[in-house]
Amino acid sequence: MYKRSYGSSKAIRPETFRETALRTGRAVVVGHGIVGHQVVYELFSAGRRASRPIEILWVADRHDRRIASFGASGCHMPFLNRDPRAAEWARRSFQRWDMLYELGFGDLLGHAETVFLTREDRVELPPGHPGTARMAAPADFSPFYHRAAVLDSGSVVSACALMPRLFRAVSDLPGVTALPRHLSDIGDLLTMTVEFGAELACVAAGDRAQFLLGERRIEGDFGALLLIDLHKVPEPFDRMVLMDQDREHELTYSVPHRACGHVCLGGVSGRLVTEPEEYEELARGLDDPARVPRYVVDAIHEIRDRVLERLPVFGPALAAGDYLSWYGLRPAAERAIAEWVPWSRTGNLGVLHLGGLGGSGFTLTPAFVTDGMNIRRPTQGIETHFESHLGRPTPAHSS
Repeated sequence: MYKRSYGSSKAIRPETFRETALRTGRAVVVGHGIVGHQVVYELFSAGRRASRPIEILWVADRHDRRIASFGASGCHMPFLNRDPRAAEWARRSFQRWDMLYELGFGDLLGHAETVFLTREDRVELPPGHPGTARMAAPADFSPFYHRAAVLDSGSVVSACALMPRLFRAVSDLPGVTALPRHLSDIGDLLTMTVEFGAELACVAAGDRAQFLLGERRIEGDFGALLLIDLHKVPEPFDRMVLMDQDREHELTYSVPHRACGHVCLGGVSGRLVTEPEEYEELARGLDDPARVPRYVVDAIHEIRDRVLERLPVFGPALAAGDYLSWYGLRPAAERAIAEWVPWSRTGNLGVLHLGGLGGSGFTLTPAFVTDGMNIRRPTQGIETHFESHLGRPTPAHSS
């Protein structure tokens, strides 16, 4: 097995992650969420196109409902966002998601009109938005809002049905080895990368990056979903997305998973989870409902009350005992992060960090991963890293 020391002084010419993986034939990917899946698939596809197969070690603590992508509502659409770079990512991602179609999961991605509800005075589409929008009476959807915009473009990924099947399909790709393993810090990651004989690793670990990389810009943003029977939802709410854009309140939404037979009613509580002990407490609650923390119970009740207030059409389906609930942590950051970890921390090994998409993972991932994997690692000895600020790579110099 090919090995090298990451303490070597040998310089590596500036390459993208993809170029290095093709040159060396090996790579490590950390994270089993939707971004991690996309990274592994893009590496496999790059090797196939170049007729130079890449051996990929795909590592994560687990692959189950504790991962944010498992509980995601799964919106995949160009969306109302005032940052044109985020809108451009969404537009590119929406055109076609090759990973899903090429692996045979296109049936889990369905068209859905999207209604943006807001109390703001104006609703405008960003420049270049691929769909069209019409203003509508908000009372047709909810009595709580002042304005409503109906977008004819948009789609939904039935994430809870997709993720287990997608994991099996990506794991079975030639050259991919899925390994359940906990990495406690960057030293563990570097050691494992050397043992595998690779020169680089991509960390797509979501909010866990704060522990693995000491990445304090990413935090766990607590949110919950209420899952109600699709057949109990009246038309047209069983086939359209409702998105609360009220900037004075926390996000509330309704997303139909037609392939799964339910509608996801959800919200974000605004509580950030940052301590390892809190993560362990939440994990115990997912394994044993009797051990769910009290603040989780309170948050689920608060989100149910908020849905009843803002989207009362779902009231009859939210009777006690008629719905299921899920909770989890979204990897929240002030901006999306795509950057090489500095040489001073990794030596000759390259570590690319992709994350911070929060609740927009299923909307931005295809274009975000492509751009992130095209960022060149800076020249060794210059403490420069490149970060992608919502879609446009810009140099950020430290001295």
